[in-house]
Amino acid sequence: MAGGKDAHQTENFDGSGNCLGSKMFQLTVGPERKLFYSHEAVLSQSPVFERMCNGSFKEGVEQQIELPDDDANIFGCMLEYMYRGVLHDFETSTLDVRAAMLADLYILAEKYQLKGLKKLLITPLATIFDGDSNDECIGYFFDAARTIYENTPDSEVLFPKCFKKKVMQMLGYRNQLPCMEAQVKLCISAGDRLARDTFDAYCTHTSTTHDTDNRLAEERAALDKGRLQKQRHLIQAKHDALEAKIGLLNSRISSFREYHGRHHLDCKICDPASH
Repeated sequence: MAGGKDAHQTENFDGSGNCLGSKMFQLTVGPERKLFYSHEAVLSQSPVFERMCNGSFKEGVEQQIELPDDDANIFGCMLEYMYRGVLHDFETSTLDVRAAMLADLYILAEKYQLKGLKKLLITPLATIFDGDSNDECIGYFFDAARTIYENTPDSEVLFPKCFKKKVMQMLGYRNQLPCMEAQVKLCISAGDRLARDTFDAYCTHTSTTHDTDNRLAEERAALDKGRLQKQRHLIQAKHDALEAKIGLLNSRISSFREYHGRHHLDCKICDPASH
């Protein structure tokens, strides 16, 4: 925590006294040399800090750690997570600032090997853009992704997996498709690791969409075929019914003619004028 050392010597890790008796370390962060104080038990959540604190390094002996390359504000957010186990509230920041801070915090979590913090950051990073966002949000998301890719090693796989899944989802938003495709082309043109993953996501989406379109076309053709067969059955049934009616009518006409012929003959026999 930032502030005077004495004020934090009795700070509890989780409210149960787990930090009591733990050594207090002074951390000097950033070019402005902002001071933070934290318990060894808290810092040891990070394998990197654990080696500094418990080994024979200068930092462990002097209980002072210099971190000139880290951003003090982002480091404070990371330390907040290490003490409280929750993510810093970025909601008061504008979306572009929030996206940049989330990316920087993810990079710091990777640097200090805080897997829990990285997992916690995936959802807010992925929701920088959603289906109701405007085109600017697409840019913020890709800027954050580019920052993470450029400042994490190739062995880092958690965010790239999230990134590719999000790109495929975003390509499905038709109203933002022109802006999305422009961002995809821009990323692919860079020819780096981000370009490779963007291209993979684009190809997977295209293939999936093509397969879906083919499946829908087949289902539509099958449905049309079923409707056509049903119509044919209905026409055949109507035709058969009409044939039956015509047959019945012809039978009645034949009976009527036969009856009329016999009746006319009987009339001729009985009429004296016919002899």
